[in-house]
Order: sequence, then structure tokens, then C-alpha cells
Amino acid sequence: MRPIVSKQNSMRYPLNELFGTEAHVRLLRVLAIEADGPLTASDAAQRTGLTIPGAQKALRRLCKSGFVLRVGGGRKYQYEINRSDILVQMVLNLFYEEKNRYEELLNALKEKIESLRPHPHAVWIQAFPKELGEPLELSILHDTLHLANSMRDLRKQLNQIEQEFDLTIEISGNTKADIPFLDIKDITPLYGVLPIQFDLGRPVLSGPRKHEDREKWLIKLSQKIAEAVEHDASLIRRAKEHVDRLLQTDLGLATGDIIEWRDILRSYSRPRLIQFLTSHSERANRLRQSNPFFAVLSSDEKERLINGLEVSSDT
Repeated sequence: MRPIVSKQNSMRYPLNELFGTEAHVRLLRVLAIEADGPLTASDAAQRTGLTIPGAQKALRRLCKSGFVLRVGGGRKYQYEINRSDILVQMVLNLFYEEKNRYEELLNALKEKIESLRPHPHAVWIQAFPKELGEPLELSILHDTLHLANSMRDLRKQLNQIEQEFDLTIEISGNTKADIPFLDIKDITPLYGVLPIQFDLGRPVLSGPRKHEDREKWLIKLSQKIAEAVEHDASLIRRAKEHVDRLLQTDLGLATGDIIEWRDILRSYSRPRLIQFLTSHSERANRLRQSNPFFAVLSSDEKERLINGLEVSSDT
């Protein structure tokens, strides 16, 4: 990109400052539609994938421009978007349109997936494009007998979506034997309920010990999710939206568990929900298999959560 050779009037062209860097856009998006209240610089950095110094620098510039407000005092400074500013109100609409376009894409994909016969066990987004022009990677889980035909049928169904969203979509197929080798940090579920599995460099165990090992990791995962929910209330809203989207599709035998999660998310207070996530009750152990919170975490959030899990000496 060629360097700028002259400055422009900030009164005439305030969007230059508003959208000046990707850091500005990331911070504005989080403050506008993802956060449920003011954020500290460290919280904003964590949610946006920025360094704390980078987030602080960008927030100071946004505050100076008037698009972001600083609240609180001392070391407890927090930041919130200035919703009274006319330009900010227009930007809010832009971010909501961005979010709606993404959800329209997911819904279009789900509609095509649901038309497959016989139904696959699960379909998920394995990887999103990191750069313009890169493909979106879908993965499908099916029985060996039906996998090839389902991939071919889905390929035909996706042509219309590719044209509508100007997007390239690639498909990979999986059988149940492939599941332990998935990188779960990057998975975005679209259809069905994908069993949570871990490939953390540990030897493959067999028999009851393998099941016991998996249960221990699910419990640790739930504890980490509970800590995340305690720190970030927006996860509850995101989980509610995810569950509502899931229940718009035919989940087969998994429907009952997802309905239970919907009722829990609607009726439990935040402290009660955190307590349930860490509970060892029969119901909590059963519903841990379909915990919706992991699905709504970003790739960075998933990676931080999994990296925080301690590998115990007996596993």
C-alpha cells in the first residue's frame, strides 16, 4: 500500500479515524455488538486478539476522536462505545448487517445440509477464510457407506451459495474413526451434535480407561467454561442464540439434550449456571456431552481455554 502523502480534514472525513486500522474495527465491533457493558483494555484486548498495549493505544485514539468513551477511574478504567454519536449509530447498523450476513450464510448452509438423505451425523466449518479469496472449509461426518454420495450431493447444493456470497467452499469427508484427530479449536458446528474429542498429544488409551480419561477432560473443560462465563456474561447470550439456531434443525436423538440446555440457559441465574457447569450430578455429567458454550467461543478463545487445561500425571 502506498504511503499517504497528505492529511485530510478530520471534520470532513471522520471515518478515516474511525476505521483507521484493523485494531479500531475489531475494538468497535466488540464494544458495539458483542460486549454487554464497558470493558477494560485487557478484556478488550483478549476479545479482539490484540496485545494489551495495542488495544490501549487504539482505545486512546478512539476516545480522542469521541467515538469511544472512558468510564471509571484509576486503574479500573473501562471503555464503551459512544452510542449518542450519529456516525457511531450508523456504524452500529453496519456491524449488525455484517453479523446478519454471516448468520444468513450459516442458515443457507444448514438448509442445504438438512436436505441431504440420509442425514449426516454432523457437519461443521473446519476453517474460515483468513484472507479474501481463500476457501471456506466444510467437513461432513457420515457412515462410510453414504459418505461419498452425500459429499457429491452437498457439492451440488453449495453452488448457489457460492454464487450468492461470492465464496469458494471446499468439503472434506469424515467417518467416526476420524473424529479423535479433529482440531476442535477451529470447529463451528452447523448440523448435528459433534462429540467433543481431544487430540492433545497424549497416547490413545483403550477400553474403560479411555472413557474415564475423556470424562476427566470434559469435567476440566466445563470448569474452564464456568470460569469464562463468570468473567464474560455475553457468553450466556451467545450460547442462547446458538441453541436456538440448533433447534431450528432436526437433531435426531440429540434434540432432548439441546432442549434441556435451552431451558437451563433461559431459567438459571448466572451463579446457578456456573454451579451447574461444575457440578458432578448425573444430569450435569450427561449434558456435558452437548455443552453449547464451547461452540460459541472464537478460535482464539477456544485455544486459550484448551491451553489452560492442565495435563494431569495420571492421564
